[in-house]
Amino acid sequence: MAESDAGNVVMQAEESGELGELGELGEPGEEGDGFEGTEMWPDAEGIFRRQSQRKKPRVEYREMDEQLERLTDEEALSTEKFPVLEYSSESEQSEGEEEWTPSGLHGAAFSSRLSATRMSKLEKRCFSDIDRQDAKNQKAFLYIRNRILQLWLDKPKQELTCDMAVAGMEHAYKNNEALVRRVHAYLTRHGLINFGVYKVTSQVKKNPLRVLVIGAGVAGLTAARQLQSFGSEVVILEARDRVGGRIGTFRKGPYIADLGAMVVTGLGGNPISVLVKQIGMELYKIRQKCPLYESTGQQVPKNSDDMVEKEFNRLLEATTYLSHELDVNHVDGMPVSLGHALELIIKLQERQVKEKQISHCKHILALHSQLSATRKQLSETEQQIRETHTHYETARNVPEPRSFEDEFEYRCCHRDLLAHFKKFDDLIEQQEKLELQLVEAEGNGPRHVESDFPCSWCHLVFCSTVMSI
Repeated sequence: MAESDAGNVVMQAEESGELGELGELGEPGEEGDGFEGTEMWPDAEGIFRRQSQRKKPRVEYREMDEQLERLTDEEALSTEKFPVLEYSSESEQSEGEEEWTPSGLHGAAFSSRLSATRMSKLEKRCFSDIDRQDAKNQKAFLYIRNRILQLWLDKPKQELTCDMAVAGMEHAYKNNEALVRRVHAYLTRHGLINFGVYKVTSQVKKNPLRVLVIGAGVAGLTAARQLQSFGSEVVILEARDRVGGRIGTFRKGPYIADLGAMVVTGLGGNPISVLVKQIGMELYKIRQKCPLYESTGQQVPKNSDDMVEKEFNRLLEATTYLSHELDVNHVDGMPVSLGHALELIIKLQERQVKEKQISHCKHILALHSQLSATRKQLSETEQQIRETHTHYETARNVPEPRSFEDEFEYRCCHRDLLAHFKKFDDLIEQQEKLELQLVEAEGNGPRHVESDFPCSWCHLVFCSTVMSI
């Protein structure tokens, strides 16, 4: 771009009020720029305004000092009139306060880790002709760059083509289409726009470049995706049986937990924030306290969290005992890592529980066998009672006076009937005891290791995976 053309563009922008008062180029708040403690922010119309970034103190110490000076000796010793300041933690003070981030053109540059009012070193090398020109041409470059970044960040789910960037420029800059296309190509090439998970609308031009990417972590996958968008043929090599690198999700039965990338540290200037918008992920704000969340989005109860933390510390103590007391630091001639040691302890614990479960199942089977035998005896005794009762009724209906044989038959039947009744009652009592024992055994048997830690068993396996990464 010729110097005169760029100057005309900037003059038109200044006349229309699009650039505003940028002042001298320099980092905000830098010594010598004349605006210490101030910052230049674009308003809703895109015009830069100076705004102070100094925060008001939360406590007016001057008023407190004046109150203390007016206190007499007696009042100073009294706890009733003595002024007391109540301090709260930072998390409590900031509770309900929204984290402030810049917006507009300056916010677009901030989110892209760039200065809104100064060219970066890389930009100065790539746009050396602009860097050698006067401040007005540099201001035009900065506006175009910030505007393209703003257009991309407003709709990160769709590709920002060069034609869309030209159409999104203010009227004063549409005449300089060549510079807009240069800046768009630069931002695309360096991954400042059109990155992540987005819909590609333009046709990708193939190139003969073949690239081999080592590692299918988040960096390798992102690089491969960007190279593919540039038309290159990409092959990824990964030593593990999964992709993601340090990003991984643990799954075991109903338990799900992320072993990596659970927390996004800072959204300002973080490209992950763009990826979050692209895939529609919901984030939860954390401060001093870092709560845990289940796969359903519900917060893990504190008692479950405390229980898992206690068990996790117990496992760490067990690994320390193995290492320092039993000197178990090598397996098959190979050194044992902390994650491997924790995995071994968890497997030993699972084995012990399974042995108890086998013994418990055998006990339940024995109870079932006893209960089945008791019910069989009950059925046989009931049949004997019916038969004996028939003989008893026959012997009792013999008219008196009975003969010696009839009387003997009657009394024997009566004795046998009473014995059968007693045996039946004993079997009923035995059956009830066995049924009660069976219910208790089935309800209070040893559980799986993971069932002892609802919603959080994955934390015990977390150590064996993350600590070995």
